Amino acid sequence: MRRRAGSLWLILLLLLPAAASHAETYFESAQHLLENGQETEARRALSREIAVRPRNLEARYNLAILLERIGHATEASELYRDNIKRGRHLPSVVNLAAYLRKQHQNDAAIKLLFKATKTFPAEAVPWYVLAGMAEKRGANKKAENYYQQALKADAKNGFAHLRYGRFLSRQGKIKQAGRQISKALSLLPQCAPCLRIGGDILVQAGKQKQALKAWQRSIALEPNPNLRKKITTALRMEDR
Repeated sequence: MRRRAGSLWLILLLLLPAAASHAETYFESAQHLLENGQETEARRALSREIAVRPRNLEARYNLAILLERIGHATEASELYRDNIKRGRHLPSVVNLAAYLRKQHQNDAAIKLLFKATKTFPAEAVPWYVLAGMAEKRGANKKAENYYQQALKADAKNGFAHLRYGRFLSRQGKIKQAGRQISKALSLLPQCAPCLRIGGDILVQAGKQKQALKAWQRSIALEPNPNLRKKITTALRMEDR
């Protein structure tokens, strides 16, 4: 019996390292909890993860997002600030800028975004967020310049082309808008809302066939009753 018991303990000891190697971190646990819709438990797991690994920027960012969802925007903003202090994290910069704008602290948001253009020189995002803010203020020349800076930073950013195209369409520069939208959709073939919006602008640019293709791709990715009506109408017009 003693020999048999000793063998069992040996087997258990051999198994322990394998079991330990599969142990989840709090961050991994939070991901699984979110997949199952357990947001409260996920927030707790992320808080523990940050306590254990304070340099996990993604954990702090994810916790901030969850806090914003339940109305704790101020607490979330502090987490974004902490992330920015600890390392380079562009999503935290963008979300903090959005928070500042909601608090009517536009100058602070602009300063933060301009700093980000230096910290992230190959990123279009800070520039096109600045462009959107400029357009809202009625500073359209600045907005256009910022959109061009966005594309200079990253010519392969489909969202930059999409936003620039929408801006140009609002300025009545329809042909230029159409070119930007065509580029955007070639870079964002799986983005249903982008395809839908792009199709609308392509119609204005007189590119009905391209618009129809964009709408059809959009609805294949994401059903939309209103868009289906648009497609039906467009197909009827083609048959005439």
